[in-house]
Amino acid sequence: MARLLHISASPRGDRSRSDKVARRLIAGLGAAEVETLDLAAAALPAFDGAAIEGRYDLIEGRAVDPAVIAAWEGIRATVAHFLSFDTHVFSVPMWNFGVPWRLKQYIDVLTQPGLAFTVSAEGVTGLAAGRRAVLVCSGALDIRPGQPGAELDFQTAYMRAWLGFIGVTDVHELQVRPTYGSPAEVEAAMARAYAEADTLAAALRG
Repeated sequence: MARLLHISASPRGDRSRSDKVARRLIAGLGAAEVETLDLAAAALPAFDGAAIEGRYDLIEGRAVDPAVIAAWEGIRATVAHFLSFDTHVFSVPMWNFGVPWRLKQYIDVLTQPGLAFTVSAEGVTGLAAGRRAVLVCSGALDIRPGQPGAELDFQTAYMRAWLGFIGVTDVHELQVRPTYGSPAEVEAAMARAYAEADTLAAALRG
């Protein structure tokens, strides 16, 4: 495991439980190089109407505003940065059964044809194939697989679907649930998640 990117989707800093478990996992993995991308503070490139329309102008060779060129240079650089790592650890709190908006924005910037995937007559080919991802997903409700309400977990399902689309099929997950309840319940959830992080780190190292 050479280069690992920790993508933190929580704006809570040191109070983030998903980040705490992710850091425990990362410490056990022993990657040669670790970088953290704090999405709450990251200056992500704009992916707005102008950038979307400008892409078609760029493809067809028409003149575009310099701001559009700069936006697409930023998008290409963001995708290249993501693809330069062989392992991605995502710490993802559940927001309204899904993912935080800054993570969704990052995914929208990354998921560009010709950069993160290609389309042909044979179908979609993800350009992130061969990489590994670990999802550290936290949430107030205990909706782990097999628990009542597990069908509400669009958070993990969305992340797995997106990763598969861009070619990442070696995906592991750690569930940090519930993060709301009595102190004893939350402490038990964290202890369970830390233990599972240690076990997963050992397995991935081996």
